[in-house]
Amino acid sequence: MYMKRDYLNSKKGLPSEVKKTIIIIVVAIVLLVGMYFLTTFILNSDSGDEERITENTIQYDEILAGESFNQSDDEYYVIYYDSSDEYSTISSLISSYQLNNSDTKLYSVDLSNGMNKKYVTDGDIVTDDASSLRVKANTLLKFEDGEVTETITDLSEITSFFK
Repeated sequence: MYMKRDYLNSKKGLPSEVKKTIIIIVVAIVLLVGMYFLTTFILNSDSGDEERITENTIQYDEILAGESFNQSDDEYYVIYYDSSDEYSTISSLISSYQLNNSDTKLYSVDLSNGMNKKYVTDGDIVTDDASSLRVKANTLLKFEDGEVTETITDLSEITSFFK
């Protein structure tokens, strides 16, 4: 008699483990579909109606100190400065010169860059070649045909050059 009752109860519906498994699968599918539509909505609303095109440009105006002698121009200037010096106005002068003057190319060397540390000196400035180059912050060199022809270390002279 007990067997008959269990048999009848099991015929009324699916076993409880099967019901739980089906519920878990349905909930997982609903969550995945919901995440898909939410992601699609966010990506579409972020891009807007207009397409954003970002052009990558290679910046050639800031160079490493070791590249000072290797530029392809016949005549150019290289300014050595320390961008971490908050009181220096050299950065703004460089930007202004590069935007307004196209006659003679100006390259800048940031001496606070770790790659340029070995070229910094507290003593005398040496401008013979790239391997022996030693400069101080706020030094302007004029290069002609790969050789230094003029050296300016006075900040007021550098400022007047940029203006």
